[in-house]
Amino acid sequence: MIKKSTRRTVLFLTVILLFSCEYTDGRAGILYTPAETPPFVITKPVCETRERPGYYKYAGIIFEFMNTGSRVIDEITVSFMLYDSKTNENPFIGNNKFAITKLDLLLPNENKQIPISLDQYIYIAPQTPYLIDFFYISRIHFTDGGIWEDKYGLYKID
Repeated sequence: MIKKSTRRTVLFLTVILLFSCEYTDGRAGILYTPAETPPFVITKPVCETRERPGYYKYAGIIFEFMNTGSRVIDEITVSFMLYDSKTNENPFIGNNKFAITKLDLLLPNENKQIPISLDQYIYIAPQTPYLIDFFYISRIHFTDGGIWEDKYGLYKID
C-alpha cells in the first residue's frame, strides 16, 4: 500500500514537471517553449561566392527552412561561425561569430529557401566559399508574440 504522503509527493512533482515545460516571462502573450522541440526542419547551409540578385552581390549563405509548427513565423535568427576555406582561420578583422536576423513570413508547414547576405561583413570579395561551422537557429519569433530559442546551439548543423 502506498502511503498518503508518497502519493502527495508524486502528485506535487508531476504538477511541477508539467508546469516547467512552458513558461512566460511576465509579459502578456510571450510564450517560451523548451529547446527540446524545435518547430522546424532545415537543410545544411551552403556558402555562395556569387551574386544572388536581390539578396547579395559577393557572398551569402543559403539553406532550406520548413516551419513544422502550428504558428506563423515572422523572424528567424541564425547563429554561426565562418572560416577561410584554405587556412581554416578567421578571415575577418575582428570576430567570425555571427547572429543574423532574417525577417520572413513562414506559414505552418511552409518550406522556403532562406538567403543570408554576408556583403555587409566583408571588405574583400572571397574567391572561395567560407567554411560554415556551428550553424543553428538560435531564435524564432512568431506573429502571435511567442518566441522559441536555442541559446546554446543544441540543434546545430555539422
